[in-house]
Amino acid sequence: MQDGSIKEMICILDQSGSMYGKEQDTIRNYNHMLEEQKQQEGEAYITTALFNDQCNILCRHMPIRRAEELTPKEYYAYGNTALFDAIGTVFTDAEPEKEEKVLVFIMTDGMENASIQYDQKKIRHLIQEKQRKGWEILFFGTEMRILDQARETGIKKEHTMYYSKDFEGIRTGYELAGSRFSQIRKEK
Repeated sequence: MQDGSIKEMICILDQSGSMYGKEQDTIRNYNHMLEEQKQQEGEAYITTALFNDQCNILCRHMPIRRAEELTPKEYYAYGNTALFDAIGTVFTDAEPEKEEKVLVFIMTDGMENASIQYDQKKIRHLIQEKQRKGWEILFFGTEMRILDQARETGIKKEHTMYYSKDFEGIRTGYELAGSRFSQIRKEK
């Protein structure tokens, strides 16, 4: 690694019922992004969490070359969209090491509608805290209302992006996130 700092990508991916019919697109594009990251020079880490009513952390601060591909066994659509609980769970679970550069990639097609542990105020506080530490948070949503909600939680406007809920839209989201992480990995 060029500068000795730890680089990590955190993926928080919607698997609620509204993603039904998009499972293969999600799996294929996540795996493609992961494979591209594995081919790059230098050490990097990945945390991947899937969410609906629950938050399932598939891998936590794992060397990216050891991360396993996503399969239909893990990724199948069901349940509601507990977005705030997912963000809160992953952010409080993450134990970044000193000098870590973190890119968070959140992809959802639904509005927050099922969180129990975290509300917008708590999430805003967590997001602001992580951004002060230098974390970069990219948020991809399928509706303007979702993007507005993301900005209300403190995610920078320039880091919220609309995607169409089809193969091309999903592919574009993963390509942009992967490309940005590649840039971060090359930074000193």
